[in-house]
Amino acid sequence: MSELFNGEQLVAYWRPHGGLRHALHPAEPPHPGQVRETLCGETINLGKPTAIDWLSPTCDTCWLTATATRGRLHPPRGDSR
Repeated sequence: MSELFNGEQLVAYWRPHGGLRHALHPAEPPHPGQVRETLCGETINLGKPTAIDWLSPTCDTCWLTATATRGRLHPPRGDSR
């Protein structure tokens, strides 16, 4: 499984909810029936998403938080920080 992420740490899991795709903290994979907190601070009850649910727009706050986290965890190559 580690080859899947090329040794990089997972930043978030994404799940549709309430008309938006939200990012979930990556501590554990999401499963229907769980109550989880999103990166934007919402607490949601996970259902089983449909193919149409995945077409929902992405939550802006979750996206910004996930990309900022990715930038901290995985700086661009050649960055000596």
